[in-house]
Amino acid sequence: MNNGDSDGSPKGHESAGIEEGKVKVYTNATQNLADAEEDTAYENVRHGNVVRRFIYWVLSFTIPGLGMFSEAYFVFSVGNLKPIFKVLYPDCWVTFQTCSSNLSDSINYSQVSGIIAGQLFIGFFADRIGRKYGSILTASIMLLFGILITASSGSNSGNLFIMFTVVQALFGVGVGGEYPVASTSANERAEQTKHLQNRRGETVVCVFSMQGWGNWFNTMIILAIMAGFNQRGAPYDDYALEVTWRLSYALGLLPLLFIFYWRVFQLRESAVWRQKRESLRSMGKGTRFGARKMRLLLFYYWHRIAGTSLSWFVWDFAFYGNKLFQSTFIKVINPKAGLLEVLEWTLLNSSVALVGYYFAAFTIDKTWMGRKRMQVMGFAWVGVLFLICAGAYHKLLEPSNIQVFQFLYYFSSFWGQFGPNATTWLLPAETIPTEARSMCHGFAAAVGKAGALVAGVVFGLVDDRVKFWISGVCGAVGVVLTLLVIPDLTGLDLKEGDKRWLAIVDGNHDEYTGPAINPRHLSAMEKFIYRFQKNYVAGSEEESK
Repeated sequence: MNNGDSDGSPKGHESAGIEEGKVKVYTNATQNLADAEEDTAYENVRHGNVVRRFIYWVLSFTIPGLGMFSEAYFVFSVGNLKPIFKVLYPDCWVTFQTCSSNLSDSINYSQVSGIIAGQLFIGFFADRIGRKYGSILTASIMLLFGILITASSGSNSGNLFIMFTVVQALFGVGVGGEYPVASTSANERAEQTKHLQNRRGETVVCVFSMQGWGNWFNTMIILAIMAGFNQRGAPYDDYALEVTWRLSYALGLLPLLFIFYWRVFQLRESAVWRQKRESLRSMGKGTRFGARKMRLLLFYYWHRIAGTSLSWFVWDFAFYGNKLFQSTFIKVINPKAGLLEVLEWTLLNSSVALVGYYFAAFTIDKTWMGRKRMQVMGFAWVGVLFLICAGAYHKLLEPSNIQVFQFLYYFSSFWGQFGPNATTWLLPAETIPTEARSMCHGFAAAVGKAGALVAGVVFGLVDDRVKFWISGVCGAVGVVLTLLVIPDLTGLDLKEGDKRWLAIVDGNHDEYTGPAINPRHLSAMEKFIYRFQKNYVAGSEEESK
């Protein structure tokens, strides 16, 4: 007589029914994920003349990228304005009568500290309140404290820079939030738009390229104002220099006013974020990201989080260290440069970097390039170029070789953008499921900015040659990290990553067999240590469509 334990027993049928029900719930949940839709505006111009198509393409990343434009405009302005501050406020910046030397240096540290706070705080909440309200929050903070930066004042230069430093830190909170919000929004816009699905990397990097334009315009505006006042060399006019720095900040408020309006009245919530929450509700899992989900995230994705974070750390250590001390580097290359000439060389450096952004944008989705290969290549080139600068430092300082030194320094800017500066911004949002995307991007960005914070301290303690040695070593470390723990998601629909995450949350990770665990989309650690590809079924790409 059957004891009820066999497959044909009532208990066996009940167990099978439960399993079938769970599979059905999971299948229905994956079907609730947002499908890619046609972009009506794109369809209207697709067959139009080339000018209309070009304008549409430019606006498609300019408006979403204005937050990053403002970030760079204000953040990098400190490096551009330091030579002006030294001339205009020598009692604070040179003789330290009204400021301590630590106060002058602390502008860099406080700004970066504020950025880290914003990346962690707003990155965490943007996964809960949505991309739209996260974007409004960052724009509000940047606009308010951007106004206060412009209006910084005090009874003497020391008090002025106390206010300036504090307000820079608070402005940095908004800047920090812009990183995860802008990157996740750009990734999700590409995922939900049919004509952008195979151009996700280009979409995200073009949005990020607005950082380069922010740096370029800040340098150009400062240069133009100084030229307008005929401040071509010493002696400099105090009134002209004060107008220069205040007006440059005031003009930077214009894009902030626009993006605040746009995000409040025109921006729509991410369909990918919204539909992912609906999928979780349909599974009965809820949208709360509690301790269980955090444990699952860390178990299955810790290496991706660590890889993207540490890659960003070593890159920002080299990149922001160079940016914050850019005027110092240019003085090394051209010791006789005045204020205007330093800005001209900085503008050239920014222009070279801009070319790198677009080389990255137009090749990152190509199968022969991809994210991982681009990051390795960029780190390798930057490392080699800076090691050459360090090794041949004294030889390169000779007047007959100074142009070679200039070329090496500026060429490193090109490979920085056509490499890790673009990929480190893209990968943290791309490699993590929607439910934790903003939080993990914010964490990786915060670790990256910690690298910039450490660089601000370390670069201030070592001589100029050692700065080049350090930057070169950072490039080598970046290559190793990328090869070990960075996956290449070129060509992978991010919806597959969400399907895999839904299976993980449902307790059935091994049931997922789709392209997210295709070996070509896994890192070396995921393939050779965790062997996530063991459940992959070739051909699942077609089944998932």
